[in-house]
Amino acid sequence: MASNLEPCPFCGSCNMHISHHLLSRAVCCQHCKATGPHRRTTEEAVLNWNRVSKCSRQQVQSPNPQIHGHLHNLEDAVRSLASILRHGPRQGLGGGVEPDREH
Repeated sequence: MASNLEPCPFCGSCNMHISHHLLSRAVCCQHCKATGPHRRTTEEAVLNWNRVSKCSRQQVQSPNPQIHGHLHNLEDAVRSLASILRHGPRQGLGGGVEPDREH
């Protein structure tokens, strides 16, 4: 079944799995964690995933390298923010926010 799946419309990965829920199935990208539409059957979930993937590729024929660079920088910023939220700010980098001091 996995060989019939189109690449992820968001990251281009071909590493997918089918997510099984109580009453639905969905295709999920293992790389970026994108999830396709939930459908009653695996076949319907794959069909809808492939439709979204094909439409996405048709709309983006030639990616703009400048936009790609901005997206890469945005991904790095989101990862840094997630790390700070999980572990707190790293000490000694000078980028932290100083607490308010009473004068």
